[in-house]
Amino acid sequence: ASFAPSAAKALSSAFLMVCFLLCPDTPPERADAKGGKGVEQGKFIAAQHNPNQFALGLKDACCVEPGCCILSGLGAPFGLTACWTRKAVLDKYAGGMQNYVCFQGYIPNCCCMDTSDMCRGSELGLCLEGCCCPVFSISIARLHLMDSKRIRPDPWDYQIIAFSNCLQLASCILDIIAIFVEEAREAANIVDLIADLVTLSVAGCMGAQINHEIKTDANGIKEHPVVIGIPVAQGGPTPAAEEMAR
Repeated sequence: ASFAPSAAKALSSAFLMVCFLLCPDTPPERADAKGGKGVEQGKFIAAQHNPNQFALGLKDACCVEPGCCILSGLGAPFGLTACWTRKAVLDKYAGGMQNYVCFQGYIPNCCCMDTSDMCRGSELGLCLEGCCCPVFSISIARLHLMDSKRIRPDPWDYQIIAFSNCLQLASCILDIIAIFVEEAREAANIVDLIADLVTLSVAGCMGAQINHEIKTDANGIKEHPVVIGIPVAQGGPTPAAEEMAR
């Protein structure tokens, strides 16, 4: 019993250290991905200039909302988390299901189809989106919430999401190598498992973060402005101090 908290703390510290060392905490200059993923990344990068922040940071979601984080992670691969987050954000910030469209208009074209107004108001469309693109749909719900409340990403968001994406990329590369090199198949399977667990944990944290934001706004929508520190001049009193002295 005494080992569990220290082990969990050590694992958490190791995860945060890996994110810190390998992934930058600044937004990329441009979206390099193509298609729908590139559009999502572009929107995410553009949000860096928004004036507000989440009530709960993504890195703190698992500690503040552990139950919701676990349930969201477990439900993510089956589309349950995506369906709930998409509908919850629509109901709270966008006037309800009647304003639903496929991917909420963030993905203008998909496989030569114009999705900007597809399945408007359709609960079936929302279920299909959540089940066919479960993790991507959670990201859409979070991006929709960020746009609705003019929320900017936290610096840790870039690190955590980039770390998850890097693991998926490494998993894909190893899977290709394993096709031709039999000795690499076990390593590929292990990295596949780790990458999927990290992705689901990030999805769980996103679900918990969205849930916390909605609970915070239960009695009215509240904004949480980003506080930017103002450097204090060294070697003498500040202008404010001089003004008070006068």
